[in-house]
Amino acid sequence: MSATNAVATSTVLLSVEDLEVSYGGIQALQGISFHVAVGEVVSLIGANGAGKSTTLRAISRIVKAKAGRISYDGDDLLALRPEQVVRRGLAQSPEGRRVLTRLSIQDNLELGAYVRKDKAAISADIEEQFALFPRLKERRTQL
Repeated sequence: MSATNAVATSTVLLSVEDLEVSYGGIQALQGISFHVAVGEVVSLIGANGAGKSTTLRAISRIVKAKAGRISYDGDDLLALRPEQVVRRGLAQSPEGRRVLTRLSIQDNLELGAYVRKDKAAISADIEEQFALFPRLKERRTQL
């Protein structure tokens, strides 16, 4: 697996250092390290079984890291539970697994704000997205 990574003088937002994850006796990740600076896009690239999904699951705390460090915006993620990681703004959006297919467009947008409490602000943000993507507004009740 390789990570496209070019940290210059920008502030590091996400840091993964020497990450190791095992599933039982099988070592899935060994020594994975990369950094993501503010405003930077980083891609994890590799063949099936290379550890891309395991890396993301470890960052999200869905799987336990055996060794290494993961920090996000200065917080040690390894000390947190998955729901605490989400509350800090890190979440996964599974692609191709039909996880959210039974929800309407409106439901999907609301789900993205489930840790927020201000209903008026959530509604305003959703309306802002509908202004940017008018077709979504037309189809807000569509699955």
